[in-house]
Amino acid sequence: MLRQLSNVLPGTIRAACGVTPVALNRGFKAVADVEIDFSNRETLKKYVGIRDHLSKEPGTRGKLVEALSEVLNAIKAAPETSDYRKAVEATCQYRLKVCQQNESDAAIEEVLDAHLEELIKECKEEARLATYIAGTKPWDVPADYAVPVVDYQDAAAVLEAKK
Repeated sequence: MLRQLSNVLPGTIRAACGVTPVALNRGFKAVADVEIDFSNRETLKKYVGIRDHLSKEPGTRGKLVEALSEVLNAIKAAPETSDYRKAVEATCQYRLKVCQQNESDAAIEEVLDAHLEELIKECKEEARLATYIAGTKPWDVPADYAVPVVDYQDAAAVLEAKK
């Protein structure tokens, strides 16, 4: 207990008490300047920490296809004329086409310029958003609704008026 407490104390107090923590007895280990190949996507994922954060599982390509299909089903609740629906459908259709034309995960990641794990997570979030958007119906605006417009006022004029 005292040894653990001594690690918290400043170095001068530790020296005065005659306590030398174990960490000070060890040698200093320097980090070498290592060249990292960022063109290798697997090395990049490990270096960035995406492997630890999203955990690569077998069948990632299939899970991406399922997630994209889920988004396409969720977005059908929005009207066909909605710009949001058009944009989401176009994005999902393009990504599905890339998945169908490429067999390897690395090729899909190269074309889409994103990690499959990130795309899956993005699809899950988009499906949740599409459900929320369908519930709030932002496209239903009354015909007599006017967007409030705030007139621009110069800050100097406002400050002068207060004097």
